Amino acid sequence: MLLQSFLALICLGILSGRALADTTYFQSSDYSSGALGSGPYQTFKSSSSTPSAWNFVVPYNDSTAGQIESGLVFIAPRGTNVNSPGALIYDKSGDLIWDGTHFGQTLTFKVATYQGEPVILLWTGTVAGAGVGFGYDLILNNKYEIIANFTAANLNGSLADFHDIEMTSNDTALITAYQPKTWDLSAFNITDGWLLDSIAQEVDPSTGEAIFTWVASDHVDPNSCYASPGTTGTSSDNPWDYFHINAVNKDGAGNYLISSRHCHAIYKVASSGDIIWTLGGHNSTVTMNDGTTFAWQHDVRWHNQETQMSLFDNEGTAWELDSSSSRGLLLDFDASNNSVSLNKQWIPYNVTVSESQGNVGILDSGNTLIGWGQIPYFSEYDADGQFLYVVQFGVGDVQSYRAYHYNWTATPNTRPSVFVETDGSNTTVYTSWNGATEVDTWQLSGSTADSPQLAVPISNTSRSGFETAISVTDTSKNFAYFQVAALNSNKTIIVYSNFTASDGSQQDPAANQTVDSSNSSGSDSPSSGSTQVTVGSRMITFVLVTVWILFSIV
Repeated sequence: MLLQSFLALICLGILSGRALADTTYFQSSDYSSGALGSGPYQTFKSSSSTPSAWNFVVPYNDSTAGQIESGLVFIAPRGTNVNSPGALIYDKSGDLIWDGTHFGQTLTFKVATYQGEPVILLWTGTVAGAGVGFGYDLILNNKYEIIANFTAANLNGSLADFHDIEMTSNDTALITAYQPKTWDLSAFNITDGWLLDSIAQEVDPSTGEAIFTWVASDHVDPNSCYASPGTTGTSSDNPWDYFHINAVNKDGAGNYLISSRHCHAIYKVASSGDIIWTLGGHNSTVTMNDGTTFAWQHDVRWHNQETQMSLFDNEGTAWELDSSSSRGLLLDFDASNNSVSLNKQWIPYNVTVSESQGNVGILDSGNTLIGWGQIPYFSEYDADGQFLYVVQFGVGDVQSYRAYHYNWTATPNTRPSVFVETDGSNTTVYTSWNGATEVDTWQLSGSTADSPQLAVPISNTSRSGFETAISVTDTSKNFAYFQVAALNSNKTIIVYSNFTASDGSQQDPAANQTVDSSNSSGSDSPSSGSTQVTVGSRMITFVLVTVWILFSIV
């Protein structure tokens, strides 16, 4: 009975939707049924972050773990059941690496190369009810500092949309935008009609100037698409989104690849703006062989020197379902015969239609990571198209525009966060460093009230997840403050935290606590965040919940 009471207290915290720090679930029916809440999330002591908690619906095992491509997962959960919408980076065990939710809700969130360095591209702004955005595109360096902030240019006040940001080899950015304009919609019995036009731009982030602008209505007849005006098209606040641009690429010859969701079509566009060919839709000029038809698609990308094309085939929208399931597609493009053939398709674990969003990421190893958009899942497949794992990151209104895999290395310009908890004679120090990828070990030191900046080494502890709990084993000294130093795999100190007391008061690091400028945080302000992991704490939670269920049955 005592054991049942103890487990009940543990489960009470889990069932509230708040999970223990660095908690991931494995084939949890409670998670999938919503018994843990519509958007389960993790909480920490050293950080205010509340990232979505994962449920491995199909976990990796001894035979599949070695096939998983190493790297990090980039998603941006949003929706009414997401506790903190925004950009999140996880390791592939489900532990948080970086919480970027302070930028607010985002949709495009990815890694690219800019000026020879790896960077993060992140859109921030306002999402309109019509499913388009008005905001700004940010470029962050590997310290998470903003190094460029730009938007659409020369569009009478229209700003960058969230649907896509792609960097070119010339350090220009391909972006999307939307612009309302008056339009003759008398054919639809609409007087004083309004169109929401789709625009692709190539912009120089360093100057904000537009290098190329393509306006859909100049080249594609609104009557050639699949989304009728319905109740829209009546005002500037309620325009008809006939085209709905959601992806733009550029090939080596300087041509653009533009995706129209509402026209079910992909357009190859010359630098002059003229359409070279159309794939899909009512007026396809490319021959589509068996299994290549798509509808309401997202995330169209060239591969292998424009001989292959990947896309997310939604097969449905809020008002129409054209199939029983969405899918990822890889098409072979035969330029000589002007045709496409089906190379591969990926079907979701739960075989359902994702009515919006989604992407297909083909990885260097041949694996594929697919984000299922409106359905809060992503999954990694091996080169043969078999599941390696499937992750669920919510139950209710939880979604992520895309899900990406990247190898990302970062050292934040902040200091680690420290939280000191004292319970009688027991003291535990919790530490995290938001966004850090190189921490191997935490070195704990203490100091006295009389000499708050004189660090006395206590212990070294291997990092464990986003937040590491360190028990203070040396009770012979009356420590008033505690400090951590982050060590990399070479046992080199990357950064020192502030000295922190159990009441939260802090002292700066000592004057002699400096590190190489290339590794230094360069900041005195604490932050949250850090690293990668073991699955031990998560398995403990899983086992405890399982035991609780068994005891309940008994």
